[in-house]
Amino acid sequence: MSISNWEDAKKRSNYHFDNSIVDTDNIKHIGRFVGNWKEEINNVIHDAKELNWSNRRLSAGRPNNDVEAEENDLIKAGANPKMTIYRGLTDFSKCPTIQKMIDYFEFKTVKAKLHVQFTGEMLNMHVDKLYDIDEDPNNVLRIMIMLDDYEPGQFMMYGNQLFDRWQSGDMHYFDWKNIPHATANASNKPRPMLVLTGVMSDRTKELISTQSDHYQV
Repeated sequence: MSISNWEDAKKRSNYHFDNSIVDTDNIKHIGRFVGNWKEEINNVIHDAKELNWSNRRLSAGRPNNDVEAEENDLIKAGANPKMTIYRGLTDFSKCPTIQKMIDYFEFKTVKAKLHVQFTGEMLNMHVDKLYDIDEDPNNVLRIMIMLDDYEPGQFMMYGNQLFDRWQSGDMHYFDWKNIPHATANASNKPRPMLVLTGVMSDRTKELISTQSDHYQV
């Protein structure tokens, strides 16, 4: 039988994988950045590179393991294994406001990516594998920062909990080691998001423990 990234993820995760259970607390809200970065995003959004399962880690300079298993899940579902799952950009030299967001959390080390989905792009259910970031995975945090207001047809799902109706600047994180998640765009507008993946400092931990709707950048 073909190897499966999804089945392997289930073995690693402590998630219940029971569709009869309604999840309510998989999304950990941090707060919201306030500022004006729309023009910056509009200037670079079309520079984001189309990514699929086989190249999305290489764009971040990380080892790209398990591609066969990841693509097998799409093939089994009848999808194109080379489909565009999202578009990525890691050069923020033209985005000083976005760079302020990256610097704000004071990670010891951090990888930042503009994660954009255009209409019809989809990242299927999976569990993250960030174990190469630090020898202690408990030190690793992944933060999502929404860079535009929600549009109907855009969604993110954590376990079976739907995340939608966000506002530009909203920030959240989740238990990346265990919670399966997916995201897709069936709207008529691109969905831009900033993803920060890093090793937490004491200051990072302090910042995520308090919420504010007025993080000015």
